[in-house]
Amino acid sequence: MTRTITGTAITGTAITDTAISGTAIAGLPHLDIFTLSEVWALGEALHGVWQALAQSLGAPPGQWRDDEGRRIYAAVMALTIRTDLAHPVIEDDALLWDSRLLAIRKPHAVGETVFSVDGTARMTVRLLTSLVRRDVTGSNKKLSKVRERWVAPDVEAALVDNWLDRHHRAKGARLSGVPVLRHQANRLADFNAADLFYFRNFVAVARAAEWQENRKLPPRLAASRDAFFFGNVDDGEGMLARVAREGPACRTELFRDDDTLIFISESVAPVVDIPLR
Repeated sequence: MTRTITGTAITGTAITDTAISGTAIAGLPHLDIFTLSEVWALGEALHGVWQALAQSLGAPPGQWRDDEGRRIYAAVMALTIRTDLAHPVIEDDALLWDSRLLAIRKPHAVGETVFSVDGTARMTVRLLTSLVRRDVTGSNKKLSKVRERWVAPDVEAALVDNWLDRHHRAKGARLSGVPVLRHQANRLADFNAADLFYFRNFVAVARAAEWQENRKLPPRLAASRDAFFFGNVDDGEGMLARVAREGPACRTELFRDDDTLIFISESVAPVVDIPLR
C-alpha cells in the first residue's frame, strides 16, 4: 500500500486542491464479506483528511498543540458513506483513493475520500471534523473545541454550516429501537493513539448490531450511511446498541451506561446476495 501527496500545498492557507492519494491491491485487510469494508475505508479516509489538514495547518498532526502545549486532534463529528453495492470491490482489484478538503469553517472542516477501481468510484466517504483538545487528563468526556492554532481562511463555510445543522437535527430526532447488543469499551482493542474510542469502531459496533438484528432474514448491507457522533466513552464503559428497521431503512443508536445518546447511524440497506464460501 502506498500514499502520495499531489497538488500545491501552501503552508498556513486553506487547501482544497491538494489530494492525498493511496493505492493497494484489494485483499483481506480491505474487504468485508461482500465488498470494500466500511470500517477499513473510514480509517484511511480520516488519515487522508488529517494529512490534508496538516497542509492547511502547516504542521504534521503530531505537532498540533494549543497555546498551552496541549495536544489537539481533528475529531469526527459526522460522516457519510456511499457504497456502490452493484459493483463490489473484490480480491485483487487495483484500489485507488484520493482525499481532499472540501470546506473549512474553523475549527471545523469537511473532507472527502473517493475509493475507485478502474476509474469508477466504488465508495465515497465524507467526514465533518472539529479540532478538539482533552480538558481533563484521562477523561474521554471532557473535550472542547479549539481554533487558535488554525489561521487559514475559511473556504465554502456554508457547507460546514449545513453539516452542523444536520448534526443538531439528528440528535433531536431520538427514536430508540430494539436493544440488540451491548459492547464494553476496551482500551487496547477499541481506542486509538489519542486514547479515545476510535470513530470507526462506533460504526463497527453499529454494523455488528445491524447484522445481529437481521441475522435470520436475507442479508442487508448499507448502500448509504449517515452517522453522527455526540460523545465518547472511557475504558470499561458499556454501550447499548438499539436498532430500528423499516424495510431497507435502518437507524442504529448507541447509548452509554448512563443512557446518554452518543452515536446515531441512519442507513439504507438493501438485500444483497452473499454466497457461502
